[in-house]
This record gives sequence, C-alpha cells and structure tokens, in this order.
Amino acid sequence: MRVAACALLAALVVVPVAGAAHADSPAATKRVVRTWSTHLNAYDNAGAARLFARPAVFAQGAAVLRLETYSDIALWHSLLPCAGRIVSIAVKGETATAVFVLANGKHRRCDAPGQKAAAAFRVHRGKIVSWVQVPVPVPAPSGPTA
Repeated sequence: MRVAACALLAALVVVPVAGAAHADSPAATKRVVRTWSTHLNAYDNAGAARLFARPAVFAQGAAVLRLETYSDIALWHSLLPCAGRIVSIAVKGETATAVFVLANGKHRRCDAPGQKAAAAFRVHRGKIVSWVQVPVPVPAPSGPTA
C-alpha cells in the first residue's frame, strides 16, 4: 500500500496533464499559490477551497485523499494546524513547490512554529489539482565549486 501511495504521489507531481501547451505561466502559478496562502492564513477555508479543481487530490505522508466537493476541501483546510509565510516558490511546468515558515494563525495553533515545511501544488488552467506535502528542498550551493 505504501509503495502504491508513493507511486501515486510521484505521478501527481511529475506527470504533465494532457494539453500542457495550455499550461499557466510560472507567474500565474505563483499567484495561485500566494492567493491560497493568503486564504489559509486568514482562516478563509471556503476561499482556499474555491482555488481547487474538483475533484482535487491531497497527500500528506501515506495519506492520499481525493476530495469531490468544495465543502470537503474547505473542511480539509480547517484541519491544517499551521499558517505560514511563503519564503520561496519554484515552478517547473505545472508544479509549484512552495516553502513556508510555519506559524500560529487565526484559529490555528501550530505544532511547529518557526519550522519550515513545503508543499507541491499542481496548477492547471488556474486551478489547483493537487496539493502534496513534500520534504523541504535543499538549497543549491552557491559560489564556485572546487
């Protein structure tokens, strides 16, 4: 079961959607992620939910959910324990990987304030089709290499 979940996650993050020629621009994809973060931090779970396509896929660890309604997506958001400040967003194709510094927020008592977390958002035609918690990317080394 764990192997199947990992395979599904890889497919959600890596495989482009048919018709990717209509992919959103990197700037538009970043805007969607920033708008999602603004709604989440304001505890506007319904607003966050409306940014998703239906159905949408959510994955944290081995748990993978396919949510069909905006009310289910809003409920999922209400259960997130942390708000967060975006510190970086990297876009590759339809996938934006955002890194956050976690914090308490309106109606949210974070279990790891000050820690970093990351999520991969797959955005297609202006809607988020999947949200996958991923490991925080390791920054690329800077400067000359020996």
